Amino acid sequence: MPITAEQRVARRSCLGSSDMAAVLGVDPFRTAYDVWLEKTGRLTDTDTIGDKPAVKAGNMFEAGVLDYAQESLGMLRRNVHVEMSGTPLAANIDAIVEQTGEPVEAKTVGLFHRTDEWWGDAGTDQVPDRVNVQAHVHLLCTDAKLCHVPAFIGGRGFVLFEIPRHTSIADAVVAAAAEFWAKHVQADTPPTGSRASIQIIKLIRRTPEKIVNVPPELVAEWIEAKDAAKAAKMAAQRVEEDLLASLGDAEAGMCGELGAITYYETTRKGYEVKETSYRTLRHKKKGL
Repeated sequence: MPITAEQRVARRSCLGSSDMAAVLGVDPFRTAYDVWLEKTGRLTDTDTIGDKPAVKAGNMFEAGVLDYAQESLGMLRRNVHVEMSGTPLAANIDAIVEQTGEPVEAKTVGLFHRTDEWWGDAGTDQVPDRVNVQAHVHLLCTDAKLCHVPAFIGGRGFVLFEIPRHTSIADAVVAAAAEFWAKHVQADTPPTGSRASIQIIKLIRRTPEKIVNVPPELVAEWIEAKDAAKAAKMAAQRVEEDLLASLGDAEAGMCGELGAITYYETTRKGYEVKETSYRTLRHKKKGL
């Protein structure tokens, strides 16, 4: 469920279900450092992650996934905010089953490409670890015993999973939330052993005209990596030129056990790109 600007601000004062998956190190998309940056107000309010095609598609398809779940579970109360008293945990739950009070966490995976995450048999709790943690945050906040996870999985279709509450997981989530909030958010100290992901670190709020000293060895390592990437790109371009030349005036070529290469014409629809602002990391030589 896409969140509003007001909900985005409110999220800074608590740890949600996806936050805890990152804090516990089981979210492949976010890190504990990302969560710390957000909760301590170091990021801009721009939700560029929500603009990504996969995220947009997931938000748009969520209603259909919940409709599918409702056929089996009964009427759902959607988009519910619940907090766990005495802890920093809170959850924006996709839906709650009206008859039982059990939370529902809708998922869409593999809409654009095959997912690397493992999803098991329907009716089981065989879901990725990040989803299991999210479900347990919902269970803690609602004090329920079962969380339903309806999912639309590319290549499989609709599947309904059931996550029972496990005391060991629930206790670990509560303990980790309390520790992270006290040691890192309230103490304003970044977590060790974690680093910011590139999509999040670009959202750090910058202080105009502020200049700091950067380790020269880190800059040298970055320049070396960029030079290596440039050399690799040029090498790949030279091979591509030779490969295209080997086709002559053909559109395709056979290459033995490797199959074939093709060079067919495609048409891309025209579109207008709206004006945006962005930052670019560059190296400026001393004295220039």
